[in-house]
Amino acid sequence: MAEAEKIELTSEQETEFERQWKVLSFGVSEITPEPEFRDMLRHSIKEGKPLRVKCGIDPTGFDVHIGHLVPYKKMRQFQDLGHLGVVIIGDYTASIGDPTGKDVSRTSLTADQVRANARTYMDQVYTVLDRDRTEVCYQTEWFEEVGLRDIIGWAAETTCAKLLSHDTFAKRLEEGSPLALHELFYPVLQGIDSVFVKADVELGGSDQKFNVLMGRDYQKHRNMRPQVAMLLPIITGTCGSQKMSKSLNNYIAIQDDAFDKFGKIMSIPDELMADYFRYVSSLTREEIEQTIGGLEKGNLHPNETKKMLAMNVVDFFHGEGAGQEMREKFEAVFKKGGVPDDAPESEFERGALLVDILLEAGLLPSKKEARRMIQANAVGIVDGDKITDIESTLDDSYSGKVIKVGKRKFLKLK
Repeated sequence: MAEAEKIELTSEQETEFERQWKVLSFGVSEITPEPEFRDMLRHSIKEGKPLRVKCGIDPTGFDVHIGHLVPYKKMRQFQDLGHLGVVIIGDYTASIGDPTGKDVSRTSLTADQVRANARTYMDQVYTVLDRDRTEVCYQTEWFEEVGLRDIIGWAAETTCAKLLSHDTFAKRLEEGSPLALHELFYPVLQGIDSVFVKADVELGGSDQKFNVLMGRDYQKHRNMRPQVAMLLPIITGTCGSQKMSKSLNNYIAIQDDAFDKFGKIMSIPDELMADYFRYVSSLTREEIEQTIGGLEKGNLHPNETKKMLAMNVVDFFHGEGAGQEMREKFEAVFKKGGVPDDAPESEFERGALLVDILLEAGLLPSKKEARRMIQANAVGIVDGDKITDIESTLDDSYSGKVIKVGKRKFLKLK
């Protein structure tokens, strides 16, 4: 829709437009093109026709962290304003793996792995989204019957120069790193998705701009109204220096228990609080701006404000009141040097490997992770020494002691 077309609204509709614009534009890195989105939103309100807001996922893993949820929180805002969220399960592109920011090609997954990951992924994403206003689509719905003629046709609608201008592809070529031909098709397939689902808006991280804009190109070639790109910030991990990532162990997982979530929020550097309030909390825009302003002016104590943030996050995922409970538990453990009253107990087998005991107690998800934590000097006895040998076994002398794993996990031995 051309920007020059003036979409007249009633005074009531104009008020609604301003309300929606204020909510949807907050916390966004970029809206491209912004004038088109304004016209699109005005037209939606005038005609009473919800926008179709797309966000895709490649189910290459199953552990979702709060950084992944940033675009879905924006999608939920659209849903609360009456629009429709369209989640694309990239069961085809998962076989390629999003090359964005990757130095090497990813390993392909089997169809069974993709389906299993997708189910687990959506269960976690629904902690944010409104199920009743979410349409879930699998790429197999339109790519299953695709033939070579279709693929050649899509390839003819773009150029090698355009694809190779993608930051990741250009960097690989410059460094002499391998760039497989099938990886060039990733942004093409993502663009075609937008055609099939008739997307009006596509959400993505700020590193996804190239891929998201491909959707506009393919829609234009079919005389469709091109989608608008709405890009969201990439969340920095708890380390304070690199983006949130499971591989860097600086993430807050949706599946983390309430105490872990609280503790991880408390571990973030003070300078990250403004971003976490904007993109992780469930506070309103006004509450967020007031809190950030209070921090900047020195009217709010950083540590107390961080506890407010941690309580808000825990309440969101675990229910009202859980945040206060975790705050009291956190303060008991770390302020008073105590061990949580509800720490699990283990009647361990004498002579058993520590790795096995930690795994059986559910403190760590795998033997590999248990060994990693031991080697990182993250396992020890409360008020005692660190345990650094991955082959350590526990004898009767450990009975009555408490093992501490990381900063927030405890196991009482008996």
